[in-house]
Order: sequence, then structure tokens, then C-alpha cells
Amino acid sequence: MKVIVIGLGYIGLPAAALISGKGISVHGVDINEKIVSTINSGKIHFIEPDLEGLIYNAVRKGLLVADTKPAEGDVFIISVPTPILSDFSPDLSYVEESVKSIIPFLRKGNLLIIESTCPVGTTEQMTKMIFNQRPDLKNN
Repeated sequence: MKVIVIGLGYIGLPAAALISGKGISVHGVDINEKIVSTINSGKIHFIEPDLEGLIYNAVRKGLLVADTKPAEGDVFIISVPTPILSDFSPDLSYVEESVKSIIPFLRKGNLLIIESTCPVGTTEQMTKMIFNQRPDLKNN
């Protein structure tokens, strides 16, 4: 099994650490190259007690690799920011871009989890976007 975690911040990186700690291969994705290189060196880019040891061990064992691009996997977890705009609506652009980035890698039977804070209806919106580009995945 391989898990793809999109967004290696305060939610995504600990999730990646815990998943890889169970012996599951994790491909972490972040658009920030500095974050990617920090993680691939076994270090973390924010303060979180005990997280650096988990990341160091996962990287050393080859269970966690960070990259700026997604890859094929079995489970996709999106954990990107959803900042609030000036009109108090959520900015879903990071979620949308994350979903678009994984569409070429999706296969029948994959699981997609949106861990980001999103308003009601976002999952349906993302599902429509996926099926518009990949109708072969509908009902699969």
C-alpha cells in the first residue's frame, strides 16, 4: 500500500509520520521545495514535540519520501490550507489545485480523503471535477 499526502504542514506532516510509522509507504507532496528538502533530510520545518524523530526514522527506513509532485498510490490525503477571503468565504483554490494534480494518478479503487476544512458541498464539487476529466473512474 502507498499513501500520497498532499500538503506537508501542521496536519499533513504528522499524518504522514503516523502512517509511515505503521510501515506504510508514504509519498508526501508540498509545493515548497525547501520544505521537501528539509523533510527528505529527516528534519521538520515547524516545532512539534517528537515529530522530528518520527520523520527521521521514516525517511531513514525509506517509508517517507517528500516531493513537489504527486505519484501513483492507493490512498490520497489532501491536507492543504483553506484560508478565508475578504468576503469571509473559504478559498478552495489549494484544494482544487491539489485534486487537479492527482487526477492523472487516480485508479479504480483508490480512496481520496479531503482533510482540509471545507464547506458542505466541496466533496461533491471535487468529485464532479474528477469525473469530468476522468469519466473512466465514475462508479469505480
